[in-house]
Amino acid sequence: ANTAWLKSEEVADIVNTLMLVKRDPTTAENLYQTDKSNPAGKETWSADKVKEELRNKGGTPIDSISDISISADFGSGKSTTVTINGQGFSAAEFKDRFNLRAPANIQIVGPLFNVERQ
Repeated sequence: ANTAWLKSEEVADIVNTLMLVKRDPTTAENLYQTDKSNPAGKETWSADKVKEELRNKGGTPIDSISDISISADFGSGKSTTVTINGQGFSAAEFKDRFNLRAPANIQIVGPLFNVERQ
């Protein structure tokens, strides 16, 4: 079904790519969205390959999202922190990684965004 809602596993995959690229920035060119051709001309890694690489680099991948929230600074009009399963990430980093990895044409456009569970 064509929907703008992401599955829990898809959000988990985005978070795993964020954790991986923070541990090893050289992996960034392998972490584009899996349903389009890789703009860097490299192999795009599947969610399972991302988990494997993250484990190899000492990280702990997540399989699903049990809890997600976003903190915002409404004075400056931007999201500040995304907290997923108790782990905090900068909202800017999350947005960048989301926009590179999310399927189809789903994008976070502005600096202020929120999440909703369906």
